[in-house]
Amino acid sequence: MLTLVTNNTYYSRHTGSAEIIAASSLDVLIRARDIIHTGSILLTHPLCGNLRPNHQPYRSVLLDTHIGSVDMDSLTLIEDAVRIYQSCKIILPCELDELTRKDYAYIDSELMRASLEQYGLITKEGY
Repeated sequence: MLTLVTNNTYYSRHTGSAEIIAASSLDVLIRARDIIHTGSILLTHPLCGNLRPNHQPYRSVLLDTHIGSVDMDSLTLIEDAVRIYQSCKIILPCELDELTRKDYAYIDSELMRASLEQYGLITKEGY
C-alpha cells in the first residue's frame, strides 16, 4: 500500500492514500521516519526540490507502507533529512498569509506530481 505523508491539505482533494497531518514540515519527516521504522520504504526523496527548510513550510513524502524489515537506505535518508530540518528555523504554514500558503502548497504539489502519477495516485487529467 502507498501512503503520502504530508502537511499539505491540497492532497485531501486528489489522493485517497494521504495521511495529512496538521503540523510542520519537520513533523512530516518525523512521521515518515516512524513509518519507516515499521518496515516501510521511501519512494520519494525526503528533500526533493532542493529548497532550504526555511523556504518550504509544506513537505510531502511518499512511502510504500508494506510491513517488512527496516530498510536501512530509507532510514538513512530520512534521518539525514530530519537532522537538516532540525538545524534550521522552520516556517509553519499558519504563520503565512493565505496567498503565500497557496503558493508554497502549489510548489510542494508540483514537486510530488511526477511521483504521484508514476505510482497511480493521480492522473494528469485529475490533477
